[in-house]
Amino acid sequence: MKSYLGLIPRYERIHRKNNRISVLCITLSVCLVMAIFSMADMAVRSQKNYFIKTNGEYHAALHAVGEETAELVSARIDVALSGWVYQGSAGTLEGKAVSFVGANEETMDALTEMDMIDGTYPALPDEALLNENAMRQLGLSIGDEVTVTVPGGAQKQYRITGVLADMGSMLKADICGMALSEEGFLAIADENASEGTTYRIQFKDEARVREAIKEIREQYGLSDSQISENTALLGLMGQSESNIMQALYLIAGILAFLVLVAGTVMISASFHTNVLERTKDYGLLRCLGASRQQVRHFVVLQGLGQSARGVPLGLLAGQIVTWAACLLLKSISGERFSEVPLFEFSIASILAGVASGFLIVLLAALSPAKKASRVSPVTAVSGSSQLVQNKRATDTKLFRVETGMGVFHALSGKKNLFLMTCSFAISIMLFLAFQVMVVFLDQGMPALSPSAGDVSVTAPAGLEASLIEEIKAIEGVDRAFGRMEYGGLSVSSDAGSGTVTLVSYEENQFKWAREALNEGEIEAVSAGAGDVLVSYRDGMDWKVGDVVTLHAPVGEKQVRIAGILSSANVSGEAGSLGYMIGSERLFTESIGTAGYRAVDIQLAGSGGDAAVSAIRNLLPPESFLSDKRLSNSEAQSSYYTGAVFIYGFLIIIALITVFNIFNSMNASVAARTRQYGVMRSIGMGAGQLCKMIAAEAATYAILGCIAGCVLGLPLNKMMFRFLIADKWGTAWQLPAGSLLLIVILCFGSAALAIMRPIRNLRKLSIVDTIKLRQ
Repeated sequence: MKSYLGLIPRYERIHRKNNRISVLCITLSVCLVMAIFSMADMAVRSQKNYFIKTNGEYHAALHAVGEETAELVSARIDVALSGWVYQGSAGTLEGKAVSFVGANEETMDALTEMDMIDGTYPALPDEALLNENAMRQLGLSIGDEVTVTVPGGAQKQYRITGVLADMGSMLKADICGMALSEEGFLAIADENASEGTTYRIQFKDEARVREAIKEIREQYGLSDSQISENTALLGLMGQSESNIMQALYLIAGILAFLVLVAGTVMISASFHTNVLERTKDYGLLRCLGASRQQVRHFVVLQGLGQSARGVPLGLLAGQIVTWAACLLLKSISGERFSEVPLFEFSIASILAGVASGFLIVLLAALSPAKKASRVSPVTAVSGSSQLVQNKRATDTKLFRVETGMGVFHALSGKKNLFLMTCSFAISIMLFLAFQVMVVFLDQGMPALSPSAGDVSVTAPAGLEASLIEEIKAIEGVDRAFGRMEYGGLSVSSDAGSGTVTLVSYEENQFKWAREALNEGEIEAVSAGAGDVLVSYRDGMDWKVGDVVTLHAPVGEKQVRIAGILSSANVSGEAGSLGYMIGSERLFTESIGTAGYRAVDIQLAGSGGDAAVSAIRNLLPPESFLSDKRLSNSEAQSSYYTGAVFIYGFLIIIALITVFNIFNSMNASVAARTRQYGVMRSIGMGAGQLCKMIAAEAATYAILGCIAGCVLGLPLNKMMFRFLIADKWGTAWQLPAGSLLLIVILCFGSAALAIMRPIRNLRKLSIVDTIKLRQ
């Protein structure tokens, strides 16, 4: 051995058990950071792929600009691809509405949401692509010719050269989609095409998109209405100027910081307890002539050596967790979750894991190393593990002796108390922070609400109640429920005047509306004729109890606001003051007899295209059928992707919380083993010893939970306001269920953590306990 540092590998071999705990602590800390960052990256990639599929892979779009401006923009060095996308013109095909889109093949493929699944792209003005659903309904094949009524009323023949994949928005609007070449679209374009035509831009990967958009706006004197961003895509790239995206960036930064702090606290606690356990060893090094600086180097290098083993294991474990989450989604439905990446690596998460494993270990080892260097040779000779002499005695006025000593032990070591409290507090803060993401996910996915229909029917003239009964009788239909709607109803109150869309709900819809109720009650509305619900609208200060006057067709009527909803299930446009929901009785008394303007239909498991066709055959000519199955499926895919990753975060946090508390409590008890032996030797019973250790653990848990609640609840409320309250008007409520769950988890972990050390201490004789080498 040429250097005192050669003692490190020998020491590691002798004390393998303690070292395994330290390495495991580092491994789990790296796994926490790696898994959360990697799962977040996979979720972002999945959502990015989803929005590219549904919106197109463009970053910005120019409106109402000339060819010269478009050519100058395309010549920019930071533009990878650009092209015109023509939309807005419509026609009919065998009585069904057709929406035309025109672009060259490269632009259509890369910058739009259109996906050609079969055939060839139109090269001539009289060639077209038609969506798959329309091909199936009309019995067409590639090569067939169709006659389409184009804008202006003229008839035009098109030869079908390929098939477009169906899109949820297209089926929801119950229209056919027809893609033409640029020349083909310009030949039929009308005045509506100018509003729908955009020049889409895709920037290079290294471009600063936000700055580039600002430069284009200023250089060509464009107004805000002439240039827009693809908010969803840029938001996931971290380059959006949207307020909601800026709020999400802030929340993501806070969560990332908390995750890194959790890893730091875990590793710091492990190193601190290691120093307490090895006080005698560091003192012996000083007896052999080691300087304080050499002892510091010894501790730091020892920590880095443990990191060299723990970091690769943590990275591997974190990657396995991420792949498992992706495989879970794929196993549910490979087609639905086709955008989820599989067996991919995240460079950012790997770097974050390595940084947390080495840099945090290095930083975490500095303070223990400094403490270890202060150990005197006298300490080594005495075998004491107390680095600081306590100058205060235990206060036994409030507690029994053993309980008071346990509390005193917990409070006497300031550094240990801080780290133990942080272990509990950071777990609670993380749990409460991610709990807001669960609420945000639920609030932002209306397609998953119980009231979401698979098929919706709207009819301006109204539908009879008998028709709803006929629809219910169709095989494959689970439920059908209608709404009467009246738009532009003039209202006035002390809060102001304007217009609302009056909507009637029936029993099922009132029951489902409870989930969207921000404040107030629903029972009075569903049962009476004088109470209503209103939807939350930014800038409108509705209050429960306000009296509103309806200036209805049959005369004025006063109603009372009984509740405020965060959202409403309505098909029509909202008035200037939003939506007002009442019973069918109130609607008919205010507006008069009217048919159901909208009917939502939920299909049973056996319901499919046959049921939709049967519903379509029952409808009068003026009605409009919207097939929402694909759009609902897309929304569900997005929801489940987010849910798997967010709940995965919570599960990882819970498991790390349990281990961290177990490790910290075990190490804390082990560091005082010799003291416990001395107490046994002067008359303390085994039962008293157990109570003392339990009191110490309870002190850590109580202080940690208090600190976690004091810091975590304001954080939860702030995140809730940024993500939910400002958008949906939902009032923040104490997350009692989540808070109770994590607090029980913390106390339960602390209770279980001390059982094994207590059992081991009971088995040892008093002499063996005193002699036990720390």
